[in-house]
Amino acid sequence: MATKAKRSKTPASKKSAKSAKSAKKTSTSRIRWTGADDRMMKGMIKQQTPARAIATELDRTEAAVRQRIHKLGLSLRSSKKKKKKSSR
Repeated sequence: MATKAKRSKTPASKKSAKSAKSAKKTSTSRIRWTGADDRMMKGMIKQQTPARAIATELDRTEAAVRQRIHKLGLSLRSSKKKKKKSSR
């Protein structure tokens, strides 16, 4: 028993419009992180630069920067611990 191939319900004219839209993706989509990117980001974190500024400098989204920081085990928060004042 042979099965028929399923036909697409989308007309050909709409398919070409969809492919044109997908070609307009931003230049920052799916760019791999390089060692130079990581080093630059680490330096900016040490200077306590906000994630939004790091993202702008690296031409990436803020979410991408935050995910990479998490993946590398880093933190945007200051590593200096505040001393508690003793109440005497």
